[in-house]
Amino acid sequence: MKYILLSLSFLCFVGISLPAWGQVDSLVQQLDVATPAEMPGLLNELAWQLRNADAQQATEYGLQAIAAAEALGDVINLAKAYSFTGVAYRNRGLYPEALDYYTRGLEQALKTNDREQQCYGYLNLANLHLYLSGLDVSQQYLETLRPIAENLGNPGILAYYHLNYGRIQLGLENLEEARKHVQRALAIRRRLEDQEGQSVCMKYLGDIYLAQKYFRQAQLSYEESLLLNDIESDVDLYASNLNGLAKAYIHQDAWTVGKEYAQKSFRTAKEAGFVLRAKEASATLAEIAHHVGDYQAADSIRKIVVAYQQQLALEDFKHLSHRYNYQLQAAEVQYQQAEEARQYQSWLILGITGVGAVILAIVFITWQLIYRRRAAYQNEMLAMVRAQKVELEERVMVRSKELIDKNAKLRQLSRYKEELTHMIAHDLKNPLNIILGLSEDPKWGRKSESMKEAGQTMLQMVGNMLDVQKFEEAQMELEWVHLRLHDLVGQATGQVFHALQAKSLMLQNQVPQDCMVQGDEGLILRVFMNLFTNAIKHSSLGDLITVEASISEDDRITVSVIDQGQGMDASQIAKVFDKYYQGTGEVSVKGRSTGLGLTFCRLAVEAHGGAIQVTSSPNQGARFTFDLPQGQVEAVLPRTSEMAPSAVLSAELPSLHATDWQHLGDLPERLRQTPLYEARVIRRLLKEIPDEPPYLSWKAAVLQAASHWDQNRYVQLLTPDSP
Repeated sequence: MKYILLSLSFLCFVGISLPAWGQVDSLVQQLDVATPAEMPGLLNELAWQLRNADAQQATEYGLQAIAAAEALGDVINLAKAYSFTGVAYRNRGLYPEALDYYTRGLEQALKTNDREQQCYGYLNLANLHLYLSGLDVSQQYLETLRPIAENLGNPGILAYYHLNYGRIQLGLENLEEARKHVQRALAIRRRLEDQEGQSVCMKYLGDIYLAQKYFRQAQLSYEESLLLNDIESDVDLYASNLNGLAKAYIHQDAWTVGKEYAQKSFRTAKEAGFVLRAKEASATLAEIAHHVGDYQAADSIRKIVVAYQQQLALEDFKHLSHRYNYQLQAAEVQYQQAEEARQYQSWLILGITGVGAVILAIVFITWQLIYRRRAAYQNEMLAMVRAQKVELEERVMVRSKELIDKNAKLRQLSRYKEELTHMIAHDLKNPLNIILGLSEDPKWGRKSESMKEAGQTMLQMVGNMLDVQKFEEAQMELEWVHLRLHDLVGQATGQVFHALQAKSLMLQNQVPQDCMVQGDEGLILRVFMNLFTNAIKHSSLGDLITVEASISEDDRITVSVIDQGQGMDASQIAKVFDKYYQGTGEVSVKGRSTGLGLTFCRLAVEAHGGAIQVTSSPNQGARFTFDLPQGQVEAVLPRTSEMAPSAVLSAELPSLHATDWQHLGDLPERLRQTPLYEARVIRRLLKEIPDEPPYLSWKAAVLQAASHWDQNRYVQLLTPDSP
């Protein structure tokens, strides 16, 4: 008796509100005054509103919407009516009918190319196969849907996609992947402020957490879903949340609370006629009864659910029987119509065959005439094309010969230009050296400094022209020595001292004293001189020029020359190292630039295996940075008072006898014609003189004068008549 009373209590429905009929009643009232064109839309809206609250009534409205849309030829509402009717059947647990109407809805959407309804059709079929445990089929529908949904850009459809994909992964027990997709769907629903959609997502998150045995998180998810969803809007979801919450509680050993939620879920599903949810709730109640040892009560509940399910199955059978009879009658009518059409078609085929034969004969004769005319025309055109081809080939040969001749003349002119430039630049060196020698004469007074500065600048330009050409022709040979970078910067600073003084500029040598590089002394010295000249040219009065050096990660010396001048924009930076490029700026040195100074710097640095670059912006100065091979301190000769560049020069000049001068031949003259910055050439010429008395002290004095850039002493040492 106890178990019977307990079973009856499960069948009682207490405290469950009826659906909110306000909006439904309004739609029903509109049906009475609606025009035929408005009927399909109103009926669809009623079917959709009642799909979860009253699936039976929703089914009837959906079928009426189908009939109304078919009568009007309303293809858009027809696709929706098929889908909404399928949803109602699915909520009633009538899955074959749901599959039938879902398929019709998708076919209608494909026929009308309605992309949005296509998405809903694929979603409905995927969702239905989830209920039927057809995970592979469901996943195939979603894969078909995905590119259409992404192209459509409808966030609601994308949310449905992620939710159903998460449900598939839940069925496949890929729980982390399932949680990720459901959370994506939840994020979209929150962005859309869709409470109903959020409630569904939270329910499935609860299912995933339950499967992962995160029972506390599952409880919170179900509770949030219940807060977002009420029984009036979706009885099925409400009952499912209650049952999930019951499972979460009993797994946390809260059996009493779990039982209350399971009973409420069962009552809700029973009242609404949702057999699946009633079965789920009864299974939970059975588990609770098993825990407390009340097995008979659980068995009674299952029997009631089975009986109710059999009753629904009987009703479904009646529906199927009525549908079968209707379809049979329709098939008989279609057969009669098809038979009449077949007879008519037979006579029509005979007539068409006769007419077709006549038409074919006419077409064949016409085709023969056209073919012959076309063949004659094609032969005529082919002959014309061949003649034009021969003419074009002759013209091409003539033009090719003209181009070959012009290219040969251009190469000859270019070679003549380069040879002339080289000859002029080379011939300028001798008179420039004479000017530099005359500038040492005291009789010129203060003018001597200007003469010397102008001569050295012109000599530097000439050297740039000659060496750039050597680099381009791969004729430059480097003399590799180990050098103190600080001293090289000091020597270059001395060469531009007057230019710095003319604009009140300060040049700071911040290179460490022990910083060593390896390379050609003359080339590196001229790199600094060209960079300093460029910095002076673009600096304003009183600006600062800084030289820095550091060791890079690949054991090379990175050198930077920094000025505070007018800077450059991106277009100027791109061309600054190009041959003959001249930027804008106030010219602070006498004469104009050849546009080869920075080109020489690039070629000289690259010859040392390095690279040079510039960073700058307008009115922010410029930083020229290049790298050189690192040298070794021990490879440099120890500095003596005789050889060190910073040593004080002796007042006495070593002298040679007349016979010694005769033995030297034209070497003194060749040395006098060599500029002081050509340290590499000076060293090579001095190596031709034997290292024996009386030449040792004289060679050391010449090298010392060249290192100190003392032009007057240098010339005196190389002149036999000097005292």
